Amino acid sequence: MPINEYLKALARAPKLSDQVVFRTTLAGRPAETEATERDWPPVIDKILTAQGIHRLYRHQAEALDLIRAGRHVVIATPTASGKTLIYNLAVLEQCVHTLGAKALYIFPLKALARDQMGTVRGLVDCFDPPRPTVAIYDGDTSQWHRKKIRQAPPNILMTNPEMIHLSLLAHHGKWASFWRDLKFVVIDEVHTYRGILGSHFAQLVKRLQRICKFYGTRPTYIFSSATIGNPAQLVHQLSGLEVSVITENGAPVGRRHVVFMNPDNSPAQTAIELIKAALPRGLRTIVYTQSRKMTELIAMWAADRAGKFRSRISAYRAGYLPAERRQIESRLANGDLLAVISTRALE
Repeated sequence: MPINEYLKALARAPKLSDQVVFRTTLAGRPAETEATERDWPPVIDKILTAQGIHRLYRHQAEALDLIRAGRHVVIATPTASGKTLIYNLAVLEQCVHTLGAKALYIFPLKALARDQMGTVRGLVDCFDPPRPTVAIYDGDTSQWHRKKIRQAPPNILMTNPEMIHLSLLAHHGKWASFWRDLKFVVIDEVHTYRGILGSHFAQLVKRLQRICKFYGTRPTYIFSSATIGNPAQLVHQLSGLEVSVITENGAPVGRRHVVFMNPDNSPAQTAIELIKAALPRGLRTIVYTQSRKMTELIAMWAADRAGKFRSRISAYRAGYLPAERRQIESRLANGDLLAVISTRALE
């Protein structure tokens, strides 16, 4: 395996081996699954088959059963454990049962919404026409498209807290048809709403609940997070809701290598050396930095030393144009980029 050879080379490298202060391997484990047979519409089985899914992970099945029973749920399982599939299946099943059913997806970052748009469209393609509709309503949406979305809201509307504050709540009368048919509110990456941002978001959720009550709806809330130790407490502080908590992960876990390094000089130079060693081995690498300036510097320095791999390294940070961000995200997803140096914007 390239990663094993990479780590062995790291242990032998004159410049880097002395900087390794701790190394361990975390063992993997197999999946814990449950049968997918449930009394849901045939199109849901079609979606699962198209995704190559024959059995749901245990936590997915448990969460779906709670959601279908009308319970508010917070799902706090690791990254890549299938949290997105849970709320997408629940929402799409409702779209089959209830004509015009609506769902509001709230993401803290625009990039997350763009990523999920592609995922949902892939699932919706399994429907026979007329298919459920999906749209993004954020700062990158043109005024013309915003007006069209308000006039004919999609089944799934993806947005962020700022747009809910500025448009959906402030001008709720223009969204009346959306509020009347709202069945689900999905709040992804709920762990990001802490501190001042969390206080702001808690007020936003209370306003959202008042508007729903005004239009006679009581949507089911689905919260999602990969990194939180007190999901029930945080969700209750944000929303005042009592929620069922899903924390036991049934997804498989691969073997993971953990290496701690204490750089002799600067962390940036050590990161560049690690990138250089990963590029010819075809190992895709993400380097996180704490500032926009350092992001650009490391990307520039690494590219200068990368030779023929120069074009396969990119920086990523807030401040880029939407089209630039989409291009970098696409190149990273399809493997064209081998190394990305980023602030937390990519996360």
